[in-house]
Amino acid sequence: MVHLSLGNMEGKMALKRNTERGQAAALFAIVLALMAIFTIGLLEYMTTNARVQEVVAIADLAAHAGAQEIAVRPNGEIYSTGEGAAIAERYFRMQAPPYVYLGGASCGLFQGRPDCRVTAMVQSTGYLLPRQWITVNAIGYMANGVTRGDQ
Repeated sequence: MVHLSLGNMEGKMALKRNTERGQAAALFAIVLALMAIFTIGLLEYMTTNARVQEVVAIADLAAHAGAQEIAVRPNGEIYSTGEGAAIAERYFRMQAPPYVYLGGASCGLFQGRPDCRVTAMVQSTGYLLPRQWITVNAIGYMANGVTRGDQ
């Protein structure tokens, strides 16, 4: 027959449970803090990405509006006045949200193709990381039949 001495086994188990509860609380606090940082970072990424996509769309439309002002002479020569860039800038500023800065617009002949280029800067949200400016470039090409004179 084997005799087991239980002695102070109950006290040891109670002490062990209290230690585990403290470890669980500390682990929960660490995991909760990491999850909060991860969630805020994800929210910052999603919001900044939505801002950039909005500015890409606005800059693209402004570039296409400016490209419509490029003229084609009867002999096929393509030329651009400053009016295309002014229209692109005006079109951009009418739609731009407050966290966007227009870098500039230029229309003309680039690499043998008539186009209008718009550069904009969008500010990140800055929830977790410091605010930064993100550059967006858009190019609108002129296609046959889309100048204002041809419509």
